Amino acid sequence: MHLDPKTLIDRAKAETGLSQFGPDPFEDGLEVCCAALEREAGLNDAGRASAAAAIVASLAERLRADDWFRRHPEILDVELAPQIFVVGLPRTGTTALSQFMSEDPGARSVRRWELNSLTPPPDAAGPVDPRIAATRAAFAARDAAEPRFRTMLPLDAEDASEHGQLLGLTFRSLHYPTLYNVPSYRQWLLTADMRPAFAYLAKVLKLLQWKSAGRHWNLKNPPDVMLLEALAEVFPQATFVWTHRDPALSIPSVCSLAALMRARTVDHLDKPALMAALLDFQSEGVRRGLAARAKLGERRFVDVTQAELGRDTLGVIRRLYDKLGLPFTPDYEAHLTRRMENRPRGQHGRHEYDLAEFGVTAEDIRGHFRDYLARFDIVDA
Repeated sequence: MHLDPKTLIDRAKAETGLSQFGPDPFEDGLEVCCAALEREAGLNDAGRASAAAAIVASLAERLRADDWFRRHPEILDVELAPQIFVVGLPRTGTTALSQFMSEDPGARSVRRWELNSLTPPPDAAGPVDPRIAATRAAFAARDAAEPRFRTMLPLDAEDASEHGQLLGLTFRSLHYPTLYNVPSYRQWLLTADMRPAFAYLAKVLKLLQWKSAGRHWNLKNPPDVMLLEALAEVFPQATFVWTHRDPALSIPSVCSLAALMRARTVDHLDKPALMAALLDFQSEGVRRGLAARAKLGERRFVDVTQAELGRDTLGVIRRLYDKLGLPFTPDYEAHLTRRMENRPRGQHGRHEYDLAEFGVTAEDIRGHFRDYLARFDIVDA
């Protein structure tokens, strides 16, 4: 199966019966992504089929979303609720923090069941959405096929999701370099204008907020840390919550997760090479994040360590809300406490991995993050 952009576009058009993608860019990123998947990723037949299906799904979702924008132009007149973006290196507590923040009844998150099926726009006043049950079934099938996912990503259909997949609707998603070995696409992303990706994200958030609003948006996507200037330009009033963890713990964890995701798509997985690529990518991301933070100003940022979040969840959230100027209400505290009781940390087992299989030591990893570690005292956290 050849990953040809035109063929994939034609498949998405046939699947949806739609033909207009709207004015926002996507073809430039699609071209570079497909070329990298063809030439660099080393995909087997299953990997090619999986990549093709993912691309067609993104293209089809883009067609359906733009169909709604054309038929309901009033969606684009929606005033977005204030935005809080949770960012940081992956596996530093971004997911846990975002899930805890999603328990606030006033928060609006991009929920897992919405992510793969944006339309019709969810309606808070309507009946229970059938997409919830469909997503639960899909998650159950995934976990049955590969139980280790549950130890790494213990998520349910109604949980808050990352919005990286929505950036992928313009084919400017930094998740692809983790899912696949695509160095040329990764380099293209690091030099591309990312403002169109965030501008399209803003349109999608308006679509989701149209009939299902909240007091503020609870948004999370770890790779945003390397795109903060573009993000802040599109969302000028946004606040950023940066999570932290010793990279000697977070980087092997994300490498282990990436290895699991890639394993079925290639016949040979070079784990040391995967680690080397992720180290370069993530350390560059942190360097960019620190530089952008210096330009944007400290007032836009609040820091949370994963260790402290685990030790004193309620206290961390209470202090975080105080810094964000948000009310930590008794209702929110009750919701949060109930979640912690019903879904304790580690209930599905520990995420186990062996650092040696990736060909590095803890100090090798920390050496890539010297400036970051000099700024944040987290090695012993």
